[in-house]
Amino acid sequence: MNDEIVTLVCEIDAETEETQEVFATVEGIGQQEFFAAAQAGFKAEYKITVWQSDYEGQNIVEFNNQRYSVYRKYPRSDEKIELYLSTKIGV
Repeated sequence: MNDEIVTLVCEIDAETEETQEVFATVEGIGQQEFFAAAQAGFKAEYKITVWQSDYEGQNIVEFNNQRYSVYRKYPRSDEKIELYLSTKIGV
């Protein structure tokens, strides 16, 4: 479990996007989550946790010089939200 700076990306249109850097707790994906994501056609990579006030529905996260899609969100009771990141299988 590491605290990192990640970039939340919101695509406005095909040519424009807004970015926001936030602090996040970055964790690996457990075996059960990995297989559930694979059944849906995703390769689960990371779970990140950010403050709900920092997250505005962005569906792309940049981390370690790579872009990931948010395939699942889980709001927690402590004012944080878990974002599950993936890459598409076969892409």
